[in-house]
Amino acid sequence: MMLIVVGSTSPVKVTATEQAFAEYFNDFTVKGLRLPSNVNPYPMSDDETLQGALNRAETTFKLEPSADFAVGIEGGLQRLREWTIVKHIAVVLHANEVGVGTSAGYVCPPEMLRQIEPTSDSSRKNIDAFFGKQEILSKEGPEGVLTNLKLTRTSVSKNAVIFALTRFVNPRFYDK
Repeated sequence: MMLIVVGSTSPVKVTATEQAFAEYFNDFTVKGLRLPSNVNPYPMSDDETLQGALNRAETTFKLEPSADFAVGIEGGLQRLREWTIVKHIAVVLHANEVGVGTSAGYVCPPEMLRQIEPTSDSSRKNIDAFFGKQEILSKEGPEGVLTNLKLTRTSVSKNAVIFALTRFVNPRFYDK
């Protein structure tokens, strides 16, 4: 049985990984490890978001060297002209190869953006208050509320992992 380890115990990230891998593989187990991203709680650039996902995946492999795949997923914000876009970046490590994928993104509502202090985990409570929900980032996410549950934080994270897996499920397009 294949072992896939996720650098988080977040139900969103573990479930997204399970769902993404189930699109390609049958016999596997997914295990989440509680790990820091070693970047700000709310990364404010694609580079910082990518670094957080990479840190999670690399640390996961160090702690679980027998894993077949290590996955890191990080959500973050990126300025795009006058808008701030929220999206997720996934990193999948396997056999000394790195796969990277991103989710679709959405424009962060200006009032929500004002609730975010990039360096503080306390912003979670501010985001909960903004949406009138508890633990929204561990459930449907702002994505769920903003799309009327057409997309959720899990579904967009799943897509990021699927894109990161393309390196491994279609290696001929990536071979040197």
